[in-house]
Amino acid sequence: MADFRTTLRRNWLYMLTGTLLSVFLWVAVSADTVAQQTISADLLIANRDRQYVLTEREPAIDAVSVVFTGRAGDLATLLVSRPQVFVPIDSVESPLWDITLTPQMVKGRGGRELVDVRAVSVRPDQIRLHFQPRARKVVPVVPQLRVSLADGYVFADSLRTEPGSVTVEGPEPSVSRVDSVMTLPIERMGLRESVSVEIPLENPNADSLLELSWPTVRVTLSVEPRLERVFPGLPVSVSGAGAGAVRVEPSLVDVRLSGPRSAVEAVRAEALLPRVELSGPGDFGSLLPVRLPAPAPFVEVAVDPDSARVLLAAGTS
Repeated sequence: MADFRTTLRRNWLYMLTGTLLSVFLWVAVSADTVAQQTISADLLIANRDRQYVLTEREPAIDAVSVVFTGRAGDLATLLVSRPQVFVPIDSVESPLWDITLTPQMVKGRGGRELVDVRAVSVRPDQIRLHFQPRARKVVPVVPQLRVSLADGYVFADSLRTEPGSVTVEGPEPSVSRVDSVMTLPIERMGLRESVSVEIPLENPNADSLLELSWPTVRVTLSVEPRLERVFPGLPVSVSGAGAGAVRVEPSLVDVRLSGPRSAVEAVRAEALLPRVELSGPGDFGSLLPVRLPAPAPFVEVAVDPDSARVLLAAGTS
């Protein structure tokens, strides 16, 4: 036993080198051994016919089993770089199409040709493809917004969506059921300034067979401080049937404008023309509403008093 330990201490380096050399030789010999091996491969179907959409495959699989032959070392590389069964379709021949999967369709990763290995068989070797005619339609975009404004602030413009519509493309039955496309929900509370955000669109079809011309839209909300202005003593005019020599009581009214600061500040007094409209002789002496159209969008108008009487002028019969 002592002699063995002494020999081991003196020759351990040579013994370790011999063991490693034996392992290396075994691996090298094994790698050169020709063998067969079943390896899973991705099933890729490339439909290039823009008149049809591939909607279903039977069986509903994304991978198949391929039997390969080659040297063990080369087969081992396929386990790292997963092979593919590539089925190109240039023209759809039928809404239901049975296709045979052959070894010639087997490629390396990224569609590269196989080197040093050969595909022998594919299982399953038959697949049925379902196609539907392709259709397209332009539909409006509907934002899903939950918005509130801080006290003293108002909207200064309509909600803007850019683009305001998108093209939906896909299987004809699915496209026909789509009337609009919605954005993902967005919430903004207590706004004090304008907001412009990019929002993804929801696919109207849960199985994602529909394609949208735009994945996102930009939604803009214009917000400004509220401003009030009073225009006192504006003259009231009369229009309509029988509006000749008449007078109005009261002849002057006060106008209060309320709305986005930029729009209210831009209003000039001479642009405000409150009026009473006569529909016939029976309106004389009756209280009629004093009307004044809003001078700008999102501007509210209040007239005080909000009604007046139209009377015949003195000396008029």
